[in-house]
Amino acid sequence: MAEEHIPEAAAQGFGQGAEAYESARPSYPPDAVGEIARVCALGPGRRVLDLAAGTGKLTRLLVPAGAEVVAVEPVAAMREVLGSVLPGVEALDGTAESIPLPDASVDAVTVAQAFHWFDAPVALAEIARVLRPGGALVLVWNTRDRSVDWVQRWSDLLVEGDGDRPFDRYVDVDYAAVVAAAGDGAFTPVERWRTSWVQPSSPELLVERSASVSVVGALPSDEREVVLDRVRELTRTHPDLAGREGFGFPYDTTVWSCRRV
Repeated sequence: MAEEHIPEAAAQGFGQGAEAYESARPSYPPDAVGEIARVCALGPGRRVLDLAAGTGKLTRLLVPAGAEVVAVEPVAAMREVLGSVLPGVEALDGTAESIPLPDASVDAVTVAQAFHWFDAPVALAEIARVLRPGGALVLVWNTRDRSVDWVQRWSDLLVEGDGDRPFDRYVDVDYAAVVAAAGDGAFTPVERWRTSWVQPSSPELLVERSASVSVVGALPSDEREVVLDRVRELTRTHPDLAGREGFGFPYDTTVWSCRRV
């Protein structure tokens, strides 16, 4: 199984937190989806691979364009949720380092909220293998806006001390430089596009959002509940959240794109 060949924090955390991931993780804003559709030239007759698709947060937004969409996801629990949400989409067990598709078989590859987990040189070689010449590679991230005080405090509550913070691995990374260095000349220079938006949230949804984070989901249940209790306390006491049934969670979304040479 592909799940055996991905980082333990991802396999365990996302496996245990798949339902929370589906219910609480943000989608992607319409202007970002429009940019992805433009870069990938999505439409009938096109085939796109959504790699490390998770529960299909981006996958479901690609389908309406009319392209054939295939999803690859290594974590079984995530793939199961994806299958229930998108029963018409082919969902395969596989990793970015070993994509279960033939050579030159897709017109575009999208990677949403996941490339930071990959072994970049190996994954980019595999992506180049399955992409047709001129095909698009798109990397997408929602990044929480930590200039907002409660968002920074919430982020700090998720991991104590100097514990691993995989959600920091993609912050302020220059993926143009990463692809240039690790892509072995297989891709054109990377372009960057950005937008800002707000996800509607609530105290309950913020707790679920916390449970969807890999390092939180991987904790033993008693330790995980301690973290979630800290988040509940934040929603009760922070002046921007206290007493509010709903509030906005601010995000920046970045789309990095290039093409197979």
